[in-house]
Amino acid sequence: MDRPHDLAGATEAFHRDGFVILPSALPPAAAEHLRVLVEQHFQDPQVHAADPERDLVRGDVSLMRMFEHDQAFRDVITAEPLATLVESILGPDCHVISQNALRIPPGGGIANWHIDDTLFFPFLDGAGAPRENIPCFALNMMVALSGIEHEQYGPTQVVPRSHLSGRRPPYSPDLPGEPRSLLARAGDVYLVNSQTWHRGAPNRSGRTRYVLTTAYGRRFISQRFYPFIGYRLPEGVLEGASNRLARFLGQHGKGPYG
Repeated sequence: MDRPHDLAGATEAFHRDGFVILPSALPPAAAEHLRVLVEQHFQDPQVHAADPERDLVRGDVSLMRMFEHDQAFRDVITAEPLATLVESILGPDCHVISQNALRIPPGGGIANWHIDDTLFFPFLDGAGAPRENIPCFALNMMVALSGIEHEQYGPTQVVPRSHLSGRRPPYSPDLPGEPRSLLARAGDVYLVNSQTWHRGAPNRSGRTRYVLTTAYGRRFISQRFYPFIGYRLPEGVLEGASNRLARFLGQHGKGPYG
């Protein structure tokens, strides 16, 4: 890590802008190790030959539930200072709702502007609507596993403060702000509110872009592990897991509804 991170300041910036960047949150060697594991997983013929109901890969771009594949991905869930920052935003009983790896080849990109879920606060789209202290219900933590230092490599782009617009994309001339490219080195991490307008810019370079995305939600936000009600953690995923990690993966105690 280049320097200690100001987590209080990062939390404030996240709520204000709808995203925050933590430079060098993972060591470059750790990011490179994860990148190699992603590529090995993608090149495994059994991944692509698996029954579609196993939901291992989507569209030759997204590799699903990486914590099932290797403990190195599982360990990212509780890596510091990231886990503490996530809990400061979502609360101490939050959990992981998805963890996927994106492998964007030259010419590819998730280029449509979008939010990651339903529109939570449509009442903000109106004159005089309050815009302070709006809670975050879900966020995506994106770890750059390869260098995305220039526009040609297809960085994630966000519209600052669009999470407070009460609107969803598509992109239009009356955007609530100017788009910003989140340029990053391997090991840099950025957190994006699920309501923030964002996209992956087209990869116009000759190299593949790698990103590990772990989405977290408040306790009442359901986990998105297909086939949902029928999903079971594979044996071994919780082996040696701390209580905190087990909770992030969904092992909650009794609560208000059961």
